[in-house]
Amino acid sequence: MDVIVLDAHPVEDVRIERHITYLAGQGINVCRIHFNYPDESAEPGIFSQYGAKGFRINRFQFQGKTRTLSFMGYCLRRKILADCREALSALGIDPARPSIIHVHDPLLLPLAGMLAKNSLPNSRVVYDRHEVYEEWVHFGRFSIPLFYEDLAKRWISGAVVVSERHLDAVGGLFPGSQVVAVPNYAASAAYDTSAIDEKVHHSGPHPEIHAVYIGSLNNAADRDVNLLLEIADSAIRAYDNVTFSIGGTSMDEGSRAKIEELARKHDGRFRFLGYVHREKTIELTEKAHIGFLLVRPDARYWVKTSPNKIYEYLVCGTVPIVRADIDHADRLRACSLIFDRTDENETVIQAVLNLLANPEELKRHMSTARELSPGYTWESVACRYVELYTRLLAPDTVSGL
Repeated sequence: MDVIVLDAHPVEDVRIERHITYLAGQGINVCRIHFNYPDESAEPGIFSQYGAKGFRINRFQFQGKTRTLSFMGYCLRRKILADCREALSALGIDPARPSIIHVHDPLLLPLAGMLAKNSLPNSRVVYDRHEVYEEWVHFGRFSIPLFYEDLAKRWISGAVVVSERHLDAVGGLFPGSQVVAVPNYAASAAYDTSAIDEKVHHSGPHPEIHAVYIGSLNNAADRDVNLLLEIADSAIRAYDNVTFSIGGTSMDEGSRAKIEELARKHDGRFRFLGYVHREKTIELTEKAHIGFLLVRPDARYWVKTSPNKIYEYLVCGTVPIVRADIDHADRLRACSLIFDRTDENETVIQAVLNLLANPEELKRHMSTARELSPGYTWESVACRYVELYTRLLAPDTVSGL
């Protein structure tokens, strides 16, 4: 069995990293064909990553939104099929072998359909649906991902969702497909357990409390960057032992100005790191005492989610500060501060300040996070990928292709 991963995500996307790493570790012949249009620093052609081979196809025509629109059109043309065939040949993929075409982006579903129809006769298409695109609306009431999904839905044999709450809805969208949930749990093997346990054990009357957030900094989308920065400013002014490290991309100009102002105002105690590589993100989260996931209460995209960030905080003994609709919220309240969209900003800020003022309570939350983390590991759910592939490529199923 070959698994061909198609994606247009960032080079270091966490879910794709875990997916490929797990498959390679199981001895499966997996390759990644990466369609890249935002990152001009990434080299095209053959590459090796996560213990697997890959081929990158860069599309850098135009700039800004025009480049995105150009890429969307490219995904509907025969040119993308020709480029993908070239990549498969360079990677030594035998088109006659049974294969899974695993798609991580809706824009690449038409390509998967073309491959299954014209190039890989013994293949099945699996679609990893990262988002709830019914609620992800652009251009008025028109959802672009839903348009691409509709074009290729008859080719989709299996679908993967990130939350069990989405199983029925996605099964209805792709009738006849087999649907499984693979939540965005953290791969515990990637973290330094001894360093984390030492941090948790020595917390309490600690000389420094570190707060961290690495992710989208676009306040115009769904993340509440304004609230994050208000919390940082209030905490640093209230307590001499608190520091904040913030990093990420997709930053709007308003957020940039506020971040730069806080960095000047709190020299050395508020650090903006820009883009942060995955290894550095892990290191910062392992050292942090609290971490954030804040969604704007007025965001149109307010849905039940399974955010990797939350489970990474758990394994790192880092207290999640959350305003979002997350899976397992009732259980995670034991180690987290979780707020709803009806909670006022002042309520969130004061709750964080109260936690920082109580070192023993902070330590209890950190310990509880570590205790809960074994119930949310990638290792416990990643096997569902292989189980799905095996069912789809069973002899009686393949013969019906």
